Order: sequence, then structure tokens, then C-alpha cells
Amino acid sequence: MPETRTQNRQATVDRLRRIADDHAGGYRPGLTRAGALAELSATSSDPDLLAEAAAAHAMADNWYAIVAVDLLIEAGADEDLIQTHIAELGC
Repeated sequence: MPETRTQNRQATVDRLRRIADDHAGGYRPGLTRAGALAELSATSSDPDLLAEAAAAHAMADNWYAIVAVDLLIEAGADEDLIQTHIAELGC
């Protein structure tokens, strides 16, 4: 069932992106860096999934994107994989 696996992967990446977004953008008051890292860890520790989420933030044009990328790197995103995902997205 590759489609289910792909859907699960996308759902996880989306969740990782949201957590980083909530913290970096200040969208969830009270979500500290430590709290965001704990939520990221509880969601996934896979360096590739974290890198995919970081790549999406790296390409964003909002003011807090770098904070989100740094958070995801601290959570375990592989920096080489971030570049790979950016290339896959065509940028």
C-alpha cells in the first residue's frame, strides 16, 4: 500500500511543518522552543521527514522561516537532505 504510506508520510511532514510554524511564527502562545522540540520529537525523529518539513520552510517567504528551519535542524533534520528536498521541489 504505497499510497497509504505516502499519505502517512505527508501527514507527518505536514504536522512537523505546523509545529515549527506555530513556534517560529508565534501562532501558539506559550509554545516554547523546548515545547516545540518535544512535540517534534513525539511526532517523528526521522531526519528525512524533518528535512522535508525544513525544506518547505526554507523556501517560504515569511519573516520567520529561518527560525522554523533552525528548529527543525535542532530536532534532527539532516542538512544535506534539506538541500535534496529543495532541489526536488524545483528551486
